[in-house]
Amino acid sequence: MNLLLIVLKASCLMGAAAMVSALRYRRSSASFRHLVWTLAVAGLLVLPVLSAGLPAWQVALPAAFTPDTPVVVPGPDTSAIVSPTPAAAGAAEAMNATVGARPSRAAVLPVVYLAGVILLLLRLVRERWLVRRLARRAVDVEDGEWTRLLSECAGQMGVRSRVRLLRSLERSMPMAFGIGTSSILIPAVADTWTEDRRRAVLLHELAHIVRRDCLTQLMASVACAVYWFHPGVWWTARRLRVERELACDDRVINAGARARDYAEHLLELAYALGDYRAPALVVSMARRGQVEGRMLAALDPARNRAVPPRRGHMTAAVIVAALLVPLAGVQGVVVSATSGNARVAALAAAAGQDAEVVPATGSTVAGTWEIRATPVSGVVNLRLSENANSSHGSTVALDRFQGLAPARLSSGGSAMFSLRRAAGTFAFEGMFRSGAGAGTYTFAPSASFPAELAARGFARPTVAEQYLLAREDVAFAFIDELAAQRYARPDLRQLVNAAQHGVDLGYLREMGSLGYRFAQLDVLITLRDHGASPQYVRDLGAQGLTRLTADDLVRARDHGVSPQYVGDLKALGYGATSLDDLISARDRGISPEYVRDLRQLGYTFTLVELAAARDHGVSPEYVRDLAALGYARMSLDELIAARDHGVSAEYVRELQGLGYRLTLDELRTARDSGISAAYIRQLKAQGREGLSLGELVALRQRGPGYQQTRLMYYVHYHVQAFHRFVREFADQWMK
Repeated sequence: MNLLLIVLKASCLMGAAAMVSALRYRRSSASFRHLVWTLAVAGLLVLPVLSAGLPAWQVALPAAFTPDTPVVVPGPDTSAIVSPTPAAAGAAEAMNATVGARPSRAAVLPVVYLAGVILLLLRLVRERWLVRRLARRAVDVEDGEWTRLLSECAGQMGVRSRVRLLRSLERSMPMAFGIGTSSILIPAVADTWTEDRRRAVLLHELAHIVRRDCLTQLMASVACAVYWFHPGVWWTARRLRVERELACDDRVINAGARARDYAEHLLELAYALGDYRAPALVVSMARRGQVEGRMLAALDPARNRAVPPRRGHMTAAVIVAALLVPLAGVQGVVVSATSGNARVAALAAAAGQDAEVVPATGSTVAGTWEIRATPVSGVVNLRLSENANSSHGSTVALDRFQGLAPARLSSGGSAMFSLRRAAGTFAFEGMFRSGAGAGTYTFAPSASFPAELAARGFARPTVAEQYLLAREDVAFAFIDELAAQRYARPDLRQLVNAAQHGVDLGYLREMGSLGYRFAQLDVLITLRDHGASPQYVRDLGAQGLTRLTADDLVRARDHGVSPQYVGDLKALGYGATSLDDLISARDRGISPEYVRDLRQLGYTFTLVELAAARDHGVSPEYVRDLAALGYARMSLDELIAARDHGVSAEYVRELQGLGYRLTLDELRTARDSGISAAYIRQLKAQGREGLSLGELVALRQRGPGYQQTRLMYYVHYHVQAFHRFVREFADQWMK
């Protein structure tokens, strides 16, 4: 009961925070909403402590009557207790005898709860270790430009404590971490960024530091561990993360960053580095799942970007404390008996007597409707809403409505009309104006429909099932066609599901005429979901791909093997190609344009050779650039070797500019030895000019860091070789 009461209190607290955030969502800033959710998370953490330490005040709570639990009857004398009746006691003894020595659920639940808490806390410990490892592997940034920019940005953000700036040797997203001593981690590639991007990144991470976001992140993680079974707590933690990033973006823009430039930085960072998974206890710059909303917020000129003052923080904390203290003091252990009919039913059940059951549903379904015109003449979009959380849209031909003239959409005015379907009739009433209409409807199920379904071997539907069948326009012609094609009889849920996924009578008949008849309706639904239309099947057959199975059609559609793609490759000479080869080519990005561009450069490859070229990044641009530098008519193996060893056109161009015109083998040797244009310039600055390639290699091998460079190229080369082996093995396995 105590755990249940804590959960109820936590739900009330999160509900209050959600209400405040929703009511003031349009007018408030992200910083204000983040403050609301932060106070809610803090309240969740102190709620169990306050509940255990504060004086209790009792509240009567409803509970089910059980034979071994006394019932407290509310009234002038709350100590009056109704004891269980002899019949109820006998029933309890019989139940205990039947159950025997089975373990009690009450004893198992605490063990499950504690196991969940311990697992999530251990996860936090692991995340803390990952953060420490990140810091150990990084190096301090001592570059003058970075330190100057960090000092300027810290002054803009009001950060007065020391902030370490670290450079990661990994491909990581910019991030901030640390609660006591704060650190900012940037990737090694950050040295290539413009000053504008560097400033935007530092301002964003400093905003996290000045707002103490690492602390709130830790609080949210602990709250999720303590309340791991409550979905509302996970949702609260997510809202905290969303508002946190928006609030930091607002601070960066307030600091003078141009909104459009900042949005571009977010987008490029998210898609360049967004696949890096940061530990849970750090706050990173951007994630792909959030970038769209953050860009829209950054570009909104009317957005409230105000930061609540310190006085506002204190006021909000006092208000939350005023609500939290009495809520935490609730220690209701008094169980109130149910009243009225519910109490009679409970007592009758306890005494072993029958209670009258009142039907929960009627014989009709009601809701609201909306009709809008579509670009297709004579067809409208009909949306039916049964309640606030359920709606369904479909296109309906106007001539299917009874009593609705097409002119009514344009002329406007009130209207009453109906839509008759096999399972029942929808009666509509409402108004039209400017090509659209809305109002209320009722659904009356067909009296003969259940009997006709039963005659076809189906279970008799409920009113709710009959409504769904009518809403999806499931008719007997579709059911009879399924039987004619020897499908296994589906249940009513599968019929509704098929209609929702677009498997109608026309699709069923066309696919059947093409030879696609299956034992189960679910296979046809899968084909429809993946876009395997009858026209798609016919077009593939026209290109020579016939007798494809359902799985083949799904794979072809998922991998983008269109009839146009097959026809284009066929026109280029790749006619007798299997579906597996086509899928492999499509996955590798072997497009008709890629083939044509290579042929213009004098290269005509087989599909296997094209796959190898594509896997190793041999693009037409790469071939063209090398040819312009004097390396024309290279074989495919030479091109792949040059690409694998990092011999880029830019590298060749720089070496030629320094007077080194090397063969392809010499270029690979120079690249593998770490001889760069910067290294040669450094030697020239030391007075060592006119060195041959052999002398450069010998000097490089004696220099610092050579073994690390060799190891890097060695690993890179063998990773490429392993990648090539895996792709070839996968191709053979697919065949």
